[in-house]
Amino acid sequence: MKKKMIALLTSMTLVLSTILMGCGSQKNTGETKEQQTEEASSETAQTSDKLPEKFKIGVVIWSTTDDLGGASARLLNYASDIIGCEMVYNTNISSPESQITATENLIAAGCNAIAICNYSDDILPKITSLCEENEVYFTLIWRSISDPEVKEIVEASPYYLGNTCESEEETGYMMGESFHNMGCENIAVITMEKGDATADARDAGFDRACDEFGMNRISEVRNNTLTAEETTKAVENFLASFPELDGIFVTGGSNTILEGVIQALALHNKTGEVKVACIDFISDLDKYIEEGAIDAISGGHFVDPLFSYMLMVNKLTGTPLSDNCEQIDLNFINLQSPDDARNYYKYCEGDSYPYNEEEIRSMVKYFNPDMTIDKLKEIAAAYSIDDVVSRHGGNNADTTDN
Repeated sequence: MKKKMIALLTSMTLVLSTILMGCGSQKNTGETKEQQTEEASSETAQTSDKLPEKFKIGVVIWSTTDDLGGASARLLNYASDIIGCEMVYNTNISSPESQITATENLIAAGCNAIAICNYSDDILPKITSLCEENEVYFTLIWRSISDPEVKEIVEASPYYLGNTCESEEETGYMMGESFHNMGCENIAVITMEKGDATADARDAGFDRACDEFGMNRISEVRNNTLTAEETTKAVENFLASFPELDGIFVTGGSNTILEGVIQALALHNKTGEVKVACIDFISDLDKYIEEGAIDAISGGHFVDPLFSYMLMVNKLTGTPLSDNCEQIDLNFINLQSPDDARNYYKYCEGDSYPYNEEEIRSMVKYFNPDMTIDKLKEIAAAYSIDDVVSRHGGNNADTTDN
């Protein structure tokens, strides 16, 4: 009887131990699974290479096929492929009114946010109203707002996220100063019609340089839609009417305008004799600079829309970089030698981009929780050939002319 009792107690002890061990094992397994799930979720959030939703971003721009507009569109498409957005462009903009229509069309196409290269401040109150009514965020590219009343209206909107721009007036002044340094006194100007905010600012800077250095603005052509052929004829008229002409300033040369200037001077054997300064890059700059067909040029600002794009993407993902509208300042790149031009094409345009996949993702808080508006502004402010070469080129920069 005693043995039976001991056996029974032993048996119960073993059963109880097994049950307790099983419970402990199930508890530990549950904790392990939960911990693994949390770790997997965290890892997925950290390694996911696309945004959780495919946002549609619209752009109102004059062209996506010229040198400046084309380079900008390629960069935006590249960034969108990396992070998972859809880009829609509207280039049907022949007037300020058509820019408003283009914005309406992009809203109707389902865009969640729109970047606008506006002709003037005048259309911005209407743009603001459209975006507010449709709950669509918007930014400005290559532009700032000069009119204080318009600025107040636009910046009061919760749907206006800010702008990216360059110092247009200072660049115009710098171009004027370059003519003075080259000994020019009588300069003709090819520019846009009055009312275009960017061209007006560049004109103002150039005129300030003329006043300061005693140079003469002897003639001008104002036209928003000049072709290369029309530009060639305009330059030939300058040459025929003003034998004292020794300089031509092009405030915006990406739509084959600069090629028209170069062709006209070559046809009349004036290459190098009549100095040329331009804002906006074109293809083959290394060749043109080496030949003396271009004497001073600033551009490379095709990256401008990328930073306004980042304001929109970060807002749409629910992790805005700022609660206020922000202005992001960008520098022009100034090419002073064929070597500069070769490095520019090697590292910034063509088959390369100034920011790689890792750098693109790092600008989006969804992928990089440490991203802030100040860091984004620092990235923009650092942009230059040296900056891009230091990040991507190592010791491979072209120094054949040195």
